[in-house]
Amino acid sequence: MILAVDIGNTSISMALFDKHQILKRENCNSIDGFKKQLSTIQNYKISSVAISSVVPSLTVQYSNLLKKNYNYSVTIIDHKLSQLSLKVKKPETIGVDRICNIYATITDYDVPAIIIDFGTATTYDVVNSKGEFIGGAIATGIETSTKYLIDNAALLSNTEFKFPKNTIGVNTEENIQSGIMYGALEQVKGMIQRINYETNKKHNLILTGGLANLISTKLSQPHIVDIDLTLKGIIYIYESNL
Repeated sequence: MILAVDIGNTSISMALFDKHQILKRENCNSIDGFKKQLSTIQNYKISSVAISSVVPSLTVQYSNLLKKNYNYSVTIIDHKLSQLSLKVKKPETIGVDRICNIYATITDYDVPAIIIDFGTATTYDVVNSKGEFIGGAIATGIETSTKYLIDNAALLSNTEFKFPKNTIGVNTEENIQSGIMYGALEQVKGMIQRINYETNKKHNLILTGGLANLISTKLSQPHIVDIDLTLKGIIYIYESNL
């Protein structure tokens, strides 16, 4: 069994894989939470751990923990291990989570494809019909932009992430929900349209990340939601290097 660990800017996800089947999936946002999760899988026979990380300092911290405290063999995923065709400048600067998403998409779905990941940032990754990554876009994430708004506006408070019934809100909470959620939805629809126009291609749409299911409820274009895309990409890249 392989443990896949995805270290993001605001949270850590982990999944225990038996071949390509997820046996257990957990999320946390601290080293203590990570240790607690590890304690729940001690009875499984884990042969190795594969890590994708966009936070270099945490990569070292978590890797050392897994090696020294649990005696696991650890593989750090990077763009070179993926052996992907990355038709962009400075491929080494591409976030490893995006690399994993691209690899999993090419493995599991039809291309050309646009991969939209709703995380700390909302990322758009474009894969052509040859399975080559040709570029993308990075926008402020839905939760990130909401937090910035709340933190910098004295009279606004936290609100639930959901689509209000109407675009025109009748109270402050609905105003925030409308602006954030419908604004994010229109950004997604607009970016898909622009990418299709620039490439003169229609793309398979793959949504992932924490708010993918919510956006999916209002996105009219045909699409696939795969919440485990990054974790699956970690496993696929790891296996391709055995």
